[in-house]
Amino acid sequence: MIKTYIFAAFLMSAMLFPIKTLAWGKKGHALVAEVAFRFLDENTKKMVLEYLDGMTIEEAANWMDTVKNDHAYDYMKPYHYVNFEKGNPVFEANGDNIIYQLDTTIKELKNKKYLAKEEITTKIKILFHLMGDLHQPMHVGYGSDKGGNSIPINFNNRKTNLHSLWDSGIIEYKGITLQDCLNSETFSKKEMRKIQKINVLHWSKESRSYLEQIYNTGGDKVSDEYVNGNTIIIENQILKAGIRLASVIKKVFKN
Repeated sequence: MIKTYIFAAFLMSAMLFPIKTLAWGKKGHALVAEVAFRFLDENTKKMVLEYLDGMTIEEAANWMDTVKNDHAYDYMKPYHYVNFEKGNPVFEANGDNIIYQLDTTIKELKNKKYLAKEEITTKIKILFHLMGDLHQPMHVGYGSDKGGNSIPINFNNRKTNLHSLWDSGIIEYKGITLQDCLNSETFSKKEMRKIQKINVLHWSKESRSYLEQIYNTGGDKVSDEYVNGNTIIIENQILKAGIRLASVIKKVFKN
């Protein structure tokens, strides 16, 4: 009887205070990796997989989240995001933030001849993950509300927060697939060249440009109209993240 009561109390508390989801959620990060591999030739794919040493691209893309409970990787926790208050410009500053760490990782991988194989493997996993995180607009958010984590909302009759809604809520609710992302937009050759240009700061500003629309929820209860209107942004951002990830990988393994 006591055990039943404890379990019921735990279940109620879990419903009232949902566990914080991980950036883009497992599915979103996997989709970024899968999009990237659609834009790579077979030889480059093979080289990436050799460095991953048996790990799938989906696992690699989620690795930085899976090691969050390992204190040996606590130093990486600030890598996932950067905060600028509303109205402030986005810029790159040295330190533990996603813009600097992603930019640094890309530069280091371009000079991988100076790295040990194990270091290259780790940096590839960091690259996969941070590319996804950067294209989730809430990861270039406002510090005052912890990137939307302290904005409570009701979605699909469940209590959650704005950050979690964008990490995984909409992706799961709409059942977004790889094909949905690939079909979300068609780019001309000129547009594709512009998207593929490696510029982490530009990507950050582009991501943040969606915040005004994201915060326009119409209240704490999210409507289907809001979800439908923002699904295309999520699909586009995953598509761009994958295209850009492929572009970086090509640059890294061009020789």
